[in-house]
Amino acid sequence: MDAQSGTRTRSAAKDLIELLRLARAAAERVAQEVYGATFEHAELIERELARLQRSAEKLARDVEDYVAREESAALTRSHPLRRASDRH
Repeated sequence: MDAQSGTRTRSAAKDLIELLRLARAAAERVAQEVYGATFEHAELIERELARLQRSAEKLARDVEDYVAREESAALTRSHPLRRASDRH
């Protein structure tokens, strides 16, 4: 994974969190305006979006760890810490 790919991956994870935050806020606004079964449906969607948002936040942490490991491994592969006299 190169630096550009890592940046794109991190950005996509952050975009997912933001999208879910916006969707959850919209569901909250709907729930504030309606009653009865429609309110319950909006509340259900809001709870599911909250669950998905927590999952996306965990994914973002996992992506951060993954990208850091991959970038570190790429640096190690491209810049070995060997002396010229060392044999492979």
